[in-house]
Amino acid sequence: MKILDVIPINKGVWRDTLSYFTSQNINPGSIVSIPLKNQETDGLVISEEKVENLKSQIKTSDFGWRKINQIKKKDYFLPEFINAAKITADYFAVYPGQIIKVLIPQAILDNLSTLKNTTQLTSNNKPAKAPAEIFVLQQPDEERLLYYKSLIRESFAKKQSVFLCLPTVAEIERLSSLIDKGIGPYVIVLHSQLAKKQLVNLWEKALTIDHPILVIATPLFLSLPRADIATIIIDRENSSAYKNLSRPHADWRFFAEQLAQQKNIRLILGDIALRSEIIYRLGRGDLNSVATIKYRLSTENRQQIIPLLKDPKKTNQPSTALAEALLEQIENARDQNQRFFIFTGQRGLTPLTVCKDCGLVASCDVCHSTLAIHKNNSSNERIFICHKCGQVVEIGDVCPRCRGSRFELLGSGSEKIEQEILEHWPDVSLFRLDSDTAKTAVKAREILQKFLNTPGSILIGTNLALNYLREKVENIAAVNLDAVFTLPDYRAGEKIFSHLLRLRLLASRRFFIQTRNPEEKVFSYVLAGSLLDFYRDEIEERRQLGYPPFKILIKISREGLARDIKKDIAQAEKILSAYEPIVYPSLARNAKGQPVLNILIRRPAAKWPDHDLINLIKSLSPIFIVNVDPESIL
Repeated sequence: MKILDVIPINKGVWRDTLSYFTSQNINPGSIVSIPLKNQETDGLVISEEKVENLKSQIKTSDFGWRKINQIKKKDYFLPEFINAAKITADYFAVYPGQIIKVLIPQAILDNLSTLKNTTQLTSNNKPAKAPAEIFVLQQPDEERLLYYKSLIRESFAKKQSVFLCLPTVAEIERLSSLIDKGIGPYVIVLHSQLAKKQLVNLWEKALTIDHPILVIATPLFLSLPRADIATIIIDRENSSAYKNLSRPHADWRFFAEQLAQQKNIRLILGDIALRSEIIYRLGRGDLNSVATIKYRLSTENRQQIIPLLKDPKKTNQPSTALAEALLEQIENARDQNQRFFIFTGQRGLTPLTVCKDCGLVASCDVCHSTLAIHKNNSSNERIFICHKCGQVVEIGDVCPRCRGSRFELLGSGSEKIEQEILEHWPDVSLFRLDSDTAKTAVKAREILQKFLNTPGSILIGTNLALNYLREKVENIAAVNLDAVFTLPDYRAGEKIFSHLLRLRLLASRRFFIQTRNPEEKVFSYVLAGSLLDFYRDEIEERRQLGYPPFKILIKISREGLARDIKKDIAQAEKILSAYEPIVYPSLARNAKGQPVLNILIRRPAAKWPDHDLINLIKSLSPIFIVNVDPESIL
């Protein structure tokens, strides 16, 4: 008889491990079916011990031991994966089962009984034990791609497989089409948009090919138990999509690093502009580079900052989305039959509407986020739409607070830019790519391809367009991005710097930044291609303000009715009082329109994980949402 320690693969189980007994031989890495709360759930076996070795513990136990009912798959997941999941759970103050639940596709769990057991087959070329190596690669897309291709060829020659990890499906589709030439039969592409049957077939194929393979996938497939993977590449390392948006709020870049260390294999972090934390670690000597780090990016295109300034003599002049100087550049491009891409950070007509009499900002009744003006395509009338919860509101004539009728429209979204373009050039070939015009990836690619195939055309797009655009465009302008710097996000400057660098490299002839704040240093660093100057400023500012990589931020949130969350937060604040918690409200409500209260704790990076604090956090009710190193503290 044996006692097994099992991690329940269930987001709703708030325990590290559970213990069960069995008479069967079940090794760590096996998936079993366990009784839990009067139902059956999947569990991952992490250790086993003979009963005779635990007799004293069993006698003094205050609960009954339950029996494992079914073995779903023996010896399947690698021990290194289990260890990496436990370390990641510890770092983000959550439970291992919550991490594992996300990292093992449900379609795989549902079909384990039909999958071949392939652990032994893929262990033949397992890399020899050696210290894990973490490298960085900061170069433009084309140069990184060349390096990856060379690395894959080298790995195949050594009979080793490679896992190329990307943050989004759009990135996977783009890169897989560029990299599989000549090795197509040995490239496995995995992502969440695959049909369940196709996903299961590809998963099994990845584990049965008796040849080194290249896996191109999102991080949620890092659980793939192929033992000969000797290199993990995290490309687009700067993407916020690597941070899980829902519980558990883990960062899969961290998990990939732990997995590489557990397996003693190579990890490569690549991007045009890596996160400031990574550059800081590189400077300290914690990481190495596989090639010369590009701290200055040169281009042959013409670059210019175009101020968007209101004429003080024209007090009644309506705000415009595009400056006269930029309109002239668009006219020049049309004369030369060149394409023009206008990038903006907002969709809609106007992102912000303010009452000039009392200062009220138009906000959503449901979630209290700001409302943006859009045009109703069916009636051609203007309406308010909340970009957070989708609430649609008709525009009234008077302010609901002061009954005034003087409104000011601030900022310009993609619809307003579209209107101004059509006012100047009614016959232009104009395309708009945002989440209003492209509800699916197929539609997004269709719009983009029409633009690329139409000389002299204009594309207006948000981040959605940037996700799909990889071909160079003659002229690119980034407009109306000033509002990004007002966001409650200490990464805001880094994000906009990365976006603008990418746009600058995509412009083959001219690149423009239109701004109301031409003195903003980030813009000058982008035009100069000076990554080093940007990093120096960014890291020093974070040092002074106590942000990562110098401090770990822990945000604990409670959503719900005002009277409930105040009481619960007060109790949590008392429990965490030794760590100087700061209590503050979120700027916006949740999707149900309920208020949100937060507790923020800062800890020195060198003292994290702090297990005393982690145990206190885990002692809190599951109604609290824990987010270590959040993307935004507000």
